[in-house]
Amino acid sequence: MKLFIQGMRRSGTTILYDALLDDPELSCFYEPLREEKETVGGGSGARDLDVFAETRAIRDRFRRERYPDLPIDAFNWGGPREPALELEPELPEHCVDLLRHLIELGDAARTADTVIKETRLYLKVAALHRLDSEGSLVHVVRDPRAVTASIVLGRNRRRQRKLRTADDFFADRVDRKLWSSREISARLVERSGYPAIGDPSNAERVLLVWRLTFEAARVDGLRLFGDRYLLLRNEDLRTDPAGSIERVYRMLDRPVPEQVASWARANVRPPQEPYAAGDPRWREAVERLGMADAVEEAGYGEILAS
Repeated sequence: MKLFIQGMRRSGTTILYDALLDDPELSCFYEPLREEKETVGGGSGARDLDVFAETRAIRDRFRRERYPDLPIDAFNWGGPREPALELEPELPEHCVDLLRHLIELGDAARTADTVIKETRLYLKVAALHRLDSEGSLVHVVRDPRAVTASIVLGRNRRRQRKLRTADDFFADRVDRKLWSSREISARLVERSGYPAIGDPSNAERVLLVWRLTFEAARVDGLRLFGDRYLLLRNEDLRTDPAGSIERVYRMLDRPVPEQVASWARANVRPPQEPYAAGDPRWREAVERLGMADAVEEAGYGEILAS
């Protein structure tokens, strides 16, 4: 069985991937279409290692053997190299071949299942389905307030000092990449117009991308994968790590290995209240960006009552 994990950046895809790494019956591949940069701990920081190292080595060897004329950067299909590529519905041949190669490696290893985790394929769910029409898709989603605060504030203490209050946060328009959300949101504004928002704040830019990544993966995931599509909320994973992991393993038709459940219970941190959770500006932004239905469907309807 092939298990694809897709979720917006800062949504919790890495902590789920971290837990699955403790299963020796899984062949796991971390963000094969990302940049070359070494990132110890990935997005979660739960493991003191570069979780991309093995996939990076495989990708480099694959490029040298199959596509020697292509620079390695060509395999970073999306942010940070060229975020607008994420808005294209199809993958180029060399990226499809790489994903297929990883699946073949998993099959050759004779492990029970293969896991491929990405953040750039929300508009390319159909491409994943073509790779394995019998596979499963786990769609990780997180409260848009938490995702937005994580991207806008980040771990940069200097930035956090500048955005000390909610007023500062909601007014922030400083030109930053915002984990690729600035360029992606700019393209979205160009395409649709979004006349009601004019020059969006940084928080609104991230919310625009949240809406796109949720709706695109949700619609195509349900349409193509059917009952092999699982919407997994970050907050549910944090509240009940073992129970949420069990839902993932049901997609694989296997029991959860005890070492995976134990790791999740020990390392997945409990949920925290989103930044400025009750501030009415969240509801105002959600309504202005036309994403109330998406917020409700994802299970975050309390934003609309703030």
